This record gives sequence, C-alpha cells and structure tokens, in this order.
Amino acid sequence: MWARLSPRLVKLTSHFLTSAADYLSFRAVCKPWRSALPLRPSHLHTHLPFLLLLSPSEPRIRSAFRLSAASYSGSIRPLPNTVNKFCIGSSFGWLILICEASSDVSLFNPITAEEISLPSLSTLPADVLISSAQSDDGVRMYTVKTDCHNLPVESDALVDKAVLSSDPTLDRDFVAIVFLNDVHKKCFSCRPDDPSWRANVNGPILDLYFFAPGIRFLFRLVDVVPYGTRRLCAVYDDTEMLGIFEVDPGPPGRVTMIACDVMPISVPQNRLPSYLVPSAGELLLVTGCSKRTADGRDIESFRVFWLDPGDWNRDAEAVEVDDIHLIRDRIFFLGTSHSVSVDAGDYPGFEGNNMYFVYRDEVTEEEEESVFSIGLLRLGDGEIRVIADSNQAEGQRFEWRSDGSDATWWVSPNLRGRYE
Repeated sequence: MWARLSPRLVKLTSHFLTSAADYLSFRAVCKPWRSALPLRPSHLHTHLPFLLLLSPSEPRIRSAFRLSAASYSGSIRPLPNTVNKFCIGSSFGWLILICEASSDVSLFNPITAEEISLPSLSTLPADVLISSAQSDDGVRMYTVKTDCHNLPVESDALVDKAVLSSDPTLDRDFVAIVFLNDVHKKCFSCRPDDPSWRANVNGPILDLYFFAPGIRFLFRLVDVVPYGTRRLCAVYDDTEMLGIFEVDPGPPGRVTMIACDVMPISVPQNRLPSYLVPSAGELLLVTGCSKRTADGRDIESFRVFWLDPGDWNRDAEAVEVDDIHLIRDRIFFLGTSHSVSVDAGDYPGFEGNNMYFVYRDEVTEEEEESVFSIGLLRLGDGEIRVIADSNQAEGQRFEWRSDGSDATWWVSPNLRGRYE
C-alpha cells in the first residue's frame, strides 16, 4: 500500500522531517520512495563532520559529539555494529573496525548502518603473521614478525593506520589498505571479495633501515591519506620524507610505492603533530609549531602548506599559505589519517578558515585517565581557543575523561547507500 503513494505526496511528506536520520529511514521504506526522494534534501542543512569516540577499554564508551554554533554537545544513535570491536580508521564516512575475538575486519557507515565485510587479519601472509591465539579475556593475540623482532600483540594494536583508496558508496573497486605497527617494509591491501590480505612491498628506499651502535633507525609513518585518483600520500619520520602510493584495484587490489622523496626544505622538521588534509581536490600539510605571543608566552600552533607530493619523475613542492583567503573559506578537522576539509559556505553560521583539533589536556596518572578537549585555531589571527560545552554553564569548556589509550575519529556523514 505504502509503495503506491504518489511521488508528489511522498516528497511533500518528507519536508516535515527535520533530521538526516529520520529522512534516511523514511527514504529507505521502499524502492519507489527512494526513487521519489533525492539523496540530499534541500530543506535539510548539510551536516558537519562529527567526532566519534569508540573506547577499546572497559567501560566501552560509545560517544559522538556534534558541532553547533561554536560549541559541542554529546549525542549518538545506537551503534550495535561497533560492540566488541576496535576502530582503526575512518575514511569517506566509513569506520574501519576489527572484531577483538575473531580479528574480522569490516567497514561500517554510522549514518546508514550499512556494513561491508573484509578478510580477517588472520589471513595476513605467513611471513608476517607467525602465530595466533586467543587470550583469557577473549581477545585475539598474534605473534608478528616485525622489523625489529618477533612481537606478540593484541589485534587492536596490530594495525598502525588504515585507509580506503576511494568511497565505497561510489566505487565498487575500492581497496582497503593497512599499515602494521613496526612492519615498515610492507603495507597490506584487499578488496571486499578477496579471500585474504595481500602484502605490498614499499619502494627500495623505505626497505632500508640503518644500524649504529645500540641504535636502530626505522621510517616511522606519521600520516597517510588518499588523494587524487587512486593514490595515497604518506609522511614519514619527523616530517622528513614523503611517499606516494598508486592503488591498482585489480583484482586483486595492489598498492605500489611509486615515489619517495625528502620533504621540501620549506617544511620544518619536528616531532610535533603533522596532518595531511585533502581539500577541494588539493592537498594541504598542517604541521605543529611553537609561537611566541605578544606577552612573551610560547604556545603551540600550526602552520599550513600547500603540498604537491610530486611523482616518480617530479620532485615534491610545498608553499606556506600566508594569505588565508587562498584557503578559500574552508573549515578543517584535524586527525591522523582522517582529517576532513569542508566548504564553510555549505554551513550557515560557521566561519571559514578555522581548524578544529582534539588534544589531551592533562593525564591523571593515579586514575589512569586522560582529559580530552577540542581546540579551535583561527587562521586569520592565529588565536587558539577551547570549544565550549553547550550542555554546561556558559563558558565551560567541552571535555571528556576516558582511558589514555582511547582514540577519537572525525567522521564525515555519508548519506549515500552503496551502489545507489
């Protein structure tokens, strides 16, 4: 009966819906309703990225925080697909999850509740995964052949970084890529229908590691993001080196390092946080720095560079952005391998040329807790301020306490159904 409603009546009724979640549920009732309604309704504002906290420790905290009018509030729909799972990445609005008991890997869209299964980490090549067992608390343990020595690790600690080559809702041939902790000479890739993860050897420069008396030098992966068409850009060490990977969807999916170059001299080398940020078809590098205020205080801040990673036959280039108007009124959300950039013009009431980032304000060692807050950097004047909590007294900062090992993820709401 409902499927026979006229498209005009269905569209008229949808205008009374005020949230994206309700609109998606309404649109999913049947195929005629999906055909009658656009994916992105004009009467609903585009939603900003939200901040998701999925705690790997007990108690398992599941929280999402929404930005509104320069303040944050906490709210989240139930996420049953994340129970007993660890989050290892966020790409194109999809969470990359590992089941703690089986090490099965899956993608989960927290907006549409759609899920995509990937091979288990137990299918990693035998020259890397030596053995596996289940601990007394039900967590899968592995012995992994690393660059230093054979190391037993839990499934959530096995993966250093994880990204997708493209949006699974738009590209049937997307590839998932993981970089393992302390396995610097390889990355691993798969497609949804692949039976196992495939090893991809990095370029010859990153295959080398050097020895000195009592010291071993390895290339530490700082950040990696997809950019352009089927490419990844990676930053290594203290922002010293760049790597470019080309993704071949296959099958099977393959990842090849096609270039490795030193970072352009204009970019400072330090151990402060650095983030690669895809932005309007281009790539930005945001690096931490220290600045002295007018009253003589040293504060942490950021510098922004336009980054051209180069190619196998062309050197990388980086130019610092001194004029904020060149950023074209963008809003940035900074996070390792999950930074997001959006156009401020799509979000009435929000100013452009701002950067939001999560920082650990203090650690209470006795309680083994961390206090996390959200900072806002205004690129125009370099001012950093702390975001307020809309659920608390005026002026009180937004913060939450959690285990020191907890991680946060920026997630861009992806309303599109797969292959729609």
